[in-house]
Amino acid sequence: MTIQERHRLKGTLNISGDKSISHRAIILGALSIGETKIYNLLESKDILSTIKILRCLGISIKKESNCWVVSGNGSGGFKQPRAALNAGNSGTTSRLLYGAVATNPIYCTFIGDHSLSTRPMSRVTELLENFGAKVKLTKKNYLPLSIEGTQNALPLKHVITKPSAQIKSSLMLAALNIHGQTTIIEKQATRDHTEILFRYLNIKFKQIDYKNGRKKIVLNGPYEIISKNIYVASDPSSAAFFTVAALITPNSNITIKNVCLNKTRIAYITVLKKMGANIKIKKEGKLSGETIGSINVRYSKLRSIVISNKIAPYLIDEYPILAIAAAQAKGSTIMRGLAELRYKESDRLNSIHKNLESCGIKTEIKKDDLYINGCDFALAGNNKINSFNDHRIAMSFSILSLRCKKPLKISNLKCINISYPNFHKDLKSILKSA
Repeated sequence: MTIQERHRLKGTLNISGDKSISHRAIILGALSIGETKIYNLLESKDILSTIKILRCLGISIKKESNCWVVSGNGSGGFKQPRAALNAGNSGTTSRLLYGAVATNPIYCTFIGDHSLSTRPMSRVTELLENFGAKVKLTKKNYLPLSIEGTQNALPLKHVITKPSAQIKSSLMLAALNIHGQTTIIEKQATRDHTEILFRYLNIKFKQIDYKNGRKKIVLNGPYEIISKNIYVASDPSSAAFFTVAALITPNSNITIKNVCLNKTRIAYITVLKKMGANIKIKKEGKLSGETIGSINVRYSKLRSIVISNKIAPYLIDEYPILAIAAAQAKGSTIMRGLAELRYKESDRLNSIHKNLESCGIKTEIKKDDLYINGCDFALAGNNKINSFNDHRIAMSFSILSLRCKKPLKISNLKCINISYPNFHKDLKSILKSA
């Protein structure tokens, strides 16, 4: 008997605040003048890494009963840190804060855990060096790294060749304290949470969206940002795990409330609908500039599809859980253009492949494409899964375990705390007896 035959998923769920928005809310609060109250902030290890670094840079950040309070010092108000700034496992923390400190006249050393120290950083720092920041990397690409910021940063035009919301956001944060016009061009548009928060905080900039997918952002600094309370919508990437869980668990019917419905974050829903998923979205308003609403999901028999590399930048965090959906879909699913997955918390392309194979799901990697031959029946389970200390791998295979006769043996489930401390608690809350 599978876990599914004993349980189904049913009920309403309110999940944690969005990780991407939480990082940006805390940082922009620090760069504002005055007190910012942030509600529904995600309290994960990654966000706490951002908070700890900002405190080291002289920013007062306190937790109250129902919010976090940030007392900002302005866009040029960081103080010289007394010790190295530890970003832990968080690529977002490190890359965004490189830009934030690069136009302050301070010297910073950034460090991180083993995983973060193997992830490339030069793609960000090379652009920051162009306008005058002095950067020194380990082996010219990795942490630890040092940045000597400048008050006389050059207002330049930057072209981002590899799609990355983190690189774009780092440059936008740096531009807040640059005298003159900074232009940022993306050859392929990426997630736009930074732009949305800029507008919400009345930070004036010009944006041009081209038909070929290119995007131009023009900022004229320096800026004085007046603090404003920020409300963080629930995380759509976290919602993806429960969405797939309901889709593959017979007789399931769940509703996830107050989810951020940013179009750059819910491409996975479009993908799942093409696979035959019964998903309904209801928009219910806006929260600090972000569209929010509810997602209703019912059990569905899924079928294989080909996922184009053109939407890869909008699925970068969801590929692991989409792979679980593909593993339970009829036929062979092809995911194209997954090169960027090799540079996440683990080599996720390899992590997905190896773990699905260990579950008896036939997969193949061809260059940067992943082929998954799914099955719509219960798996034996009871096999070992290597999380590779990657929170999204651990959560994804926790969902696949629902479809096994015996639970999967997943290593280091504690790594889930990096992004979603309440994951198992929330999953348990909607598991009902069949």
